[in-house]
Amino acid sequence: MTGKDLIQRVAQEGEATRTPQLSRADWLAAALEIFKTEGIEAVRITRLADVLGVTRGSFYWHFKHRDDLHRALLSYWRQKNVHSVLHALDDVDALDDGVLSLFSAWLDPDKFEPGLDLAMRDWARRSSLAAQAVNEADEQCMDGIARFYEKHGFDAIDARARARTIYTCQIGYYVVTGLNEGMAVRLQYLEPIYSIMTGKTLDPAKADAFRAKHIPD
Repeated sequence: MTGKDLIQRVAQEGEATRTPQLSRADWLAAALEIFKTEGIEAVRITRLADVLGVTRGSFYWHFKHRDDLHRALLSYWRQKNVHSVLHALDDVDALDDGVLSLFSAWLDPDKFEPGLDLAMRDWARRSSLAAQAVNEADEQCMDGIARFYEKHGFDAIDARARARTIYTCQIGYYVVTGLNEGMAVRLQYLEPIYSIMTGKTLDPAKADAFRAKHIPD
């Protein structure tokens, strides 16, 4: 599902009435762009109205108040970034396929937006609403990954430790490296990172296929 599709889905879930000119999805899309580049403080009704070329009154056709828009931003983040990680291990049997599926979820911008995640976690440091959403999502994701490790023979503590390591490593990767590192540079560490996360050696053929999938020609 593309970002545009998700914006439309999130918008439709909360929309009751529309103006003929703009939809709830238009307001949400504009809010997301400002949020990702400037943070939550910049997501203001007047600013959005100026960007969209309409009056402030148009906002209230689609949102009850600013908090309603904030909840829509949280919903979009959950459906885009969190959903992809939570379901990366669905119907995956082999350990290597599962770990590579997790890596794919974090590497594919159609599944996970690093800039959105950074903005959300920055917001969570100042908002109890965002902090609760982020904390709950993090625990859900790590619990799911831990269960997958346990399924493959790791004891409960080891599984939890590995789940926390792989999750925090990938979530924190963009904080440390920024958003501009090339994919080829990042994936030169694929085999050693896989070994650290599993204690096993990655099949060279699967490593080659993974790189071919994620590194542009």
